[in-house]
Amino acid sequence: MHFEEFGKEHEKTIVMLHAANYVHVFAKQYCLADEYHIIVPHLMGYGDETDKTFNTDEQIKTLAEFISSLGKKVALVGFSLGAQVGFKLLAEHPELFTCAVLVSPWLIKDRETLDKVVTANEKQLATFKKKWLCGLIARMNGFTKEQRISFVEQMQKVTPETVRNAVDNGITLESVSGFDKVEVPVLALAGAKEQDFVRDGVKKLSEMNKNCTSEIWEKAAHNIPPMFAKQFNERIRRIVG
Repeated sequence: MHFEEFGKEHEKTIVMLHAANYVHVFAKQYCLADEYHIIVPHLMGYGDETDKTFNTDEQIKTLAEFISSLGKKVALVGFSLGAQVGFKLLAEHPELFTCAVLVSPWLIKDRETLDKVVTANEKQLATFKKKWLCGLIARMNGFTKEQRISFVEQMQKVTPETVRNAVDNGITLESVSGFDKVEVPVLALAGAKEQDFVRDGVKKLSEMNKNCTSEIWEKAAHNIPPMFAKQFNERIRRIVG
């Protein structure tokens, strides 16, 4: 499994699970490497893992084995798809983690909405295949020149199958068991401008587990890590310690 790594000299490790498409969605969190050891695994079908097709169960297994191989518990931070994967990973392997931050996971789903999002994301993928536009999107997301170059090349290899599987990933509040028994601190975040089903799922997490705190950030949409970096980074520091 390919991964980005920063601040290896630090004792505390944070594993960050990225959103669909955007391996470097946590680019504005990389500064935390001054304080923490940060690892960003490339999820199946994205980044340098485009030789694979995203599969939820295989991804959970791979991540659990990788984190276990580190030989110590880690903090978990996930955004969007990464937060959904993180939710399932945390629920099924709580022994691997000291705490977790789950940002904008989509955990309440219905067939009609899933089909609409799959269609929208397939159209978005076609946009990413235009290299100049893909590069512009990367620039707007604050990627460095090196990150922009790799992003453009990686997105040419992402398949429609990965897009469909990443959206229709089978991860919901009902399908995943064990979260109610997680004993480590969990912070669940969503933006007030996100869809109702995202906000409602985040609120539900704190109802399911007394160790989970849910927050809805008033001015935020589906953009907390890049657009609210200062506030978000401080919340990570507070929970990781």
